[in-house]
Amino acid sequence: MKTSSIPLRALASLLVAAGLLWALVSWGGVEVRDIRDTLEALTLEQWLMALAVHAGIYLLRAWRFSVLTPAESRPSFGRVLAASSAHNLAAYVLPMKSGEATFVLYSAGVGGVPAKASVASLLVSRLLDLFVLCACMFIVMWLSPLLAQGGMPDEVTEESVSDIAGMFSTMWTLGAVFFVVALLSGLACVYRRGFVSLSASALRLLRVERTALGSKLISLIGRFADALDEAGAHGGVLRATALSVALWAGVIAFYSVLITAFGWPEEQAVLVPAELASGLASLANTLPINGFAGFGTQEGGWVLGMSLWGVDPELALAVGVSAHLVQLGNLILFGMLGHLGMAILPKSEARGA
Repeated sequence: MKTSSIPLRALASLLVAAGLLWALVSWGGVEVRDIRDTLEALTLEQWLMALAVHAGIYLLRAWRFSVLTPAESRPSFGRVLAASSAHNLAAYVLPMKSGEATFVLYSAGVGGVPAKASVASLLVSRLLDLFVLCACMFIVMWLSPLLAQGGMPDEVTEESVSDIAGMFSTMWTLGAVFFVVALLSGLACVYRRGFVSLSASALRLLRVERTALGSKLISLIGRFADALDEAGAHGGVLRATALSVALWAGVIAFYSVLITAFGWPEEQAVLVPAELASGLASLANTLPINGFAGFGTQEGGWVLGMSLWGVDPELALAVGVSAHLVQLGNLILFGMLGHLGMAILPKSEARGA
């Protein structure tokens, strides 16, 4: 990447974030004071609880990276935690997903992890995130009639029945899509070498290997298949899957704490709207074109998720922006601690090619 292009990409990312936020705030009818009032409802005790849950998520994420790194290349847990924390901040704030590459650099610098091993660990982690998240979304959406019984209106009218039926129909349709994505990502995690071999076969069908660049690409894919096999070998993928389930349970708990703090009615269940909002917000953040720190795209996913549960879009947006600001503050804190850890720990030599 050319150094001169970095400021331009950062500026583009900031403009995307500003434009998306402006559109959401304008169409949603939310004012700055609404967001300020929502944030002021968060007490110190509630923030500390959310921070503790967030810290647990970081520990689980680092543990998963450690499990997916081959034993002969695996650094100490402290080194993995420092690299993972610093990487998470970079992945979140750098434009157009360029921050993902920092995991390879940080892992090599502080832990001596070979590039192939860290790339494979990162890829399998992302596939597991997609699998667990989509599986959770499928379950929640297909169980929506049972989960929504407590929130049914006391007086049932023809209009309310139609609205509820439309909501369930939409959620069942989306649930089917999430099931397919969960199935494909799960298969990709289990049959990692087959997934890569299929990609290489597709390139060969296109006769890409006849070019020098294509030949090198297919050779690189072949070597990467070995690294993917080693990532999570000897039951590691199964353990990483269990850690992913715990990690996403932590994400839902984190947002549940914040939603409750921001004024969610005590008599209404919070887990379902928290899952819908956090799930679609997280998926929106995976888009290749994203605003700075996910602003705009994350709020869009958040509003869509809570709207599926019948939450007023204006309230959903105010809560979404407030939760995003708390999350970003935590990310900066943990990211700084990660960079501090990498600075304190002595550098390691790379352990292989």
